[in-house]
Amino acid sequence: MTPAASDTPSPAAVTAFLRGIDRRARLFAEVQAGDEASARHALAVVARVFASEAGQWPIAEWPRQYWRLLLAAPSMRKPPVAGPAARLPGIARLPVEARAAVLLHLVAALDDADAAGALGIGTAAYQARIRDALPLDALDQPDVDVWRAWRAAAERELAQPTEPEAPTAVPARPAPQVRAHSPSVDVDTRHRHRLRWLWIGVALCVVAMVATFFLHPRGREVLGQWRAEIKREPLDAAASPRARFDADDLALHPDRELLAAPGELAIARQLPLLAWLGDAADDAKAADAPRLPVVIAPLDAPPAAPSADAGDIARRMRGWDALPPKQRALQRAAWAAWRALQPAERVLLRAIAARWQRVGSEDQDALRMRFRALPADARQGWWLGPKMGRDWPRVAPLFAFAPEAQRVPLLALLRAADAVDIDALERLAQITPPEERDALRLDLLRVPAAERRAWMLAKVQG
Repeated sequence: MTPAASDTPSPAAVTAFLRGIDRRARLFAEVQAGDEASARHALAVVARVFASEAGQWPIAEWPRQYWRLLLAAPSMRKPPVAGPAARLPGIARLPVEARAAVLLHLVAALDDADAAGALGIGTAAYQARIRDALPLDALDQPDVDVWRAWRAAAERELAQPTEPEAPTAVPARPAPQVRAHSPSVDVDTRHRHRLRWLWIGVALCVVAMVATFFLHPRGREVLGQWRAEIKREPLDAAASPRARFDADDLALHPDRELLAAPGELAIARQLPLLAWLGDAADDAKAADAPRLPVVIAPLDAPPAAPSADAGDIARRMRGWDALPPKQRALQRAAWAAWRALQPAERVLLRAIAARWQRVGSEDQDALRMRFRALPADARQGWWLGPKMGRDWPRVAPLFAFAPEAQRVPLLALLRAADAVDIDALERLAQITPPEERDALRLDLLRVPAAERRAWMLAKVQG
């Protein structure tokens, strides 16, 4: 036996609900369907179906059921067709399932549980769809800046005024007849007439003030000055420029530092692999250390970088400018990570890179495969250099998602930490709930460096 349906809700309640989500539903349907006509048709059909079935659910379930019905419309399953004039073009280009998941959060304003219920999937699967919808940044993590841009764009679209539409027909009782001349209508009409006459009076006052100004002797004097002939004199001959722009001048290029050091850039692009090898060179007895003698042998000084002539620099600049923007961004990120290392770490990695060049191709492939087999968070940690790369998986839960403004002081804190500090930070990462980690990082930065170890140990023991 099925439970009896609840009492049929008031048509006014259904109409109020549909009006309350109308702006969000229109934006959702237009982006998901790809065109306004299909969106309008789907909204009209879903409104009628929802009005006839709303009595089956408690009012608290109405948002989830409404969006479930809307996503069941055939027009909501179209592939992405985002054009230059499409609303929310970044979201509209996503695949159907990812697009629906993102819109349920940013436009429909559902929490994860209701959004997952509207899609008929579990909450974990819904959260995975959100992560998969985001592009990856230079560190192979979901780009939160893109998510913030999507959210801001959705808020702008929802804040824009829209033309009112006729309310969707909802089955209801016959509405009572309204008198032809309602007192409220008469009051509103009189108010509009008074406002019209008020604005006419203001306009006449402005015209009178302007006319008085030009009839006054001072006003006529000002008008005469405006009409006076403008004095014209030829300018002196332009002086010759001190210098001319040279498109091949490396000093004028925005990426001049990395273009001036192609050897350093090549090492920077292999930074995590070389840092992993450098850590193995420091600890050749480790279980996962590479056993290649040429890698872990005592290191030579790096060879001097060959000088480049003007033609080589110009070719390098033209090749760099021809790269796709994503490739340039990845190389800039690698260069920034390289420049953030300590000078001693860069010296070590240059020497490791020189040894790496003398390793056979088969041995290089084997080492790369071993490095790629490491967990993703471990591989990302090696971007921080040989010293921090080994300890990064232990403290990553506490520092991996720190705000950009905290990145420099937190990295300085970690680079200055010794083994005791790392052990304390690892324990703090284990015992601190995720929602309290932001406050803990702020407290870490506020504590003076001389008192930080005692503070951490007290937090661990307390």
